Amino acid sequence: MPDFNARFEAMRPDAPMPAKVTTTRTLMYLGGVSGLLLSLLFLMGLAAPAEALNEALDQQAALMAEEGVALAVDAEMMRAMMTVMALVTGLYGALSLLLGKRLRNRTVGVYWGTVVFQGLAGLLLVWALLGGELLMAVPLGFTIWMSVNMLSQEGRAYFGLL
Repeated sequence: MPDFNARFEAMRPDAPMPAKVTTTRTLMYLGGVSGLLLSLLFLMGLAAPAEALNEALDQQAALMAEEGVALAVDAEMMRAMMTVMALVTGLYGALSLLLGKRLRNRTVGVYWGTVVFQGLAGLLLVWALLGGELLMAVPLGFTIWMSVNMLSQEGRAYFGLL
């Protein structure tokens, strides 16, 4: 078995971070920053005055009525949806940045925290995908890729889990 010792090289304390873990870490940073920026965008929408929000919803209702679709969202419901989305995207962004930063520590807790975090994010994205949000396939693909990278032999060896 010519490559038998190569896995154990990743377990050395001075071993460099494998490419798969580095890729996951980079994607977690990008996803974290995107989540926080998206959360700020929702918060900006919440900061809009009620009159402006009602006016925008009336314009949307008029446009949708031309297409024969009734808009069943009022200003309070829109604010509630924006609040939930700001919390979800902000929490995802903060946890993703925290775990991405901590991946260098090489502890079992960080490893399993990342795997569980990606699993929960994947479940949320599958739920949205099944609800008709077809664009959720893109972040779901990245989430699956990060999970596979962490569960790979190199990823497990880096965290001492062979």
